[in-house]
Amino acid sequence: MKATIKDIAKMTGLSTATVSRVLAHKQGTYRQSTAKRVREAADKLGYKRNVAAAELAANDVSTIAVIINNTETNFWLRVLDGIQAEANRQGRQVMIFYAGNNDEKMLDQAINAAVERQTAAILLVSTKVNEQQLSVIESTRVPYRFISIYDSRTSHRPFISSDNVEIGRMATQYLLKRGHRKIGMVGIDKSSTGQERLLGYQEMMTKARLSIAPGWVQYGDYSLQSGKELFSHIADLGLTAVIASSDMIGAGLMVSAQEAGVSVPDDLSIISIDGTMICDVTNPQLTSVTQNFYQMGVQSVKDLVDSKNAENHQFVPVEVKERASVRPLDVN
Repeated sequence: MKATIKDIAKMTGLSTATVSRVLAHKQGTYRQSTAKRVREAADKLGYKRNVAAAELAANDVSTIAVIINNTETNFWLRVLDGIQAEANRQGRQVMIFYAGNNDEKMLDQAINAAVERQTAAILLVSTKVNEQQLSVIESTRVPYRFISIYDSRTSHRPFISSDNVEIGRMATQYLLKRGHRKIGMVGIDKSSTGQERLLGYQEMMTKARLSIAPGWVQYGDYSLQSGKELFSHIADLGLTAVIASSDMIGAGLMVSAQEAGVSVPDDLSIISIDGTMICDVTNPQLTSVTQNFYQMGVQSVKDLVDSKNAENHQFVPVEVKERASVRPLDVN
């Protein structure tokens, strides 16, 4: 088994970020005594870098590392389509690192593997990193972007995404305009993404002078199974409509509703967030706040290739796509 940066860090008692800086020859970021410890450990472990540093020294973005760490939903497939399409147009290569579903250990391994290969750019698709992991990435001094995820509290992290507060607003407003007043939000998590969508929902409900009763907001993990399980939590609350935090949540709610004899949209209207192909295969088809994941992928590669002229933060517009899962109520 090949030695990794993490193995060297363990042997020397240093952080992976420090080890990475030494091996990447980032002069002025470490002491010579530290460099000696790292190199001695690397020699002892038989550590070998896979690619020379020439690409980075020439600032030539050739191989782009894409890290995926959220697989319970399917939106990332369109992101990858956009990344690959633009990479092909630019004559670049794409290397994909699978890091499980919000698995911190697998994410550590994926980041270290990307750094060890000295990939010339890194794209993190809906990936939640901690400060240590971000430090490892930033120590390489290569351009990186978060895709379809951001945290307004960490403005230094470059991203391209939809505006999650606006998504919450749009979904709620759509239902309000169709006469719904008892509106729930189902399947969000407690990350920045979920909390920003919740804020948008709360803002619109407050603007409409409507109270949010206990149980109307249900937390989950965006997965199909979560949607199935959460239906029982909202079935007896008198809701006329819900915002499903993902298409998978929406599909799961529909499965359990059908099993319980609840008709969508006659008894319960559902609008989902994402707008992937899942919306077209449910019965009835899901109305959605549709995100342009393909464009996120395309734009992320363009930004990396032309990083000097790229905006640090970008929101890609969203739209509501009407299908058949929302029933207008009589508002008279």
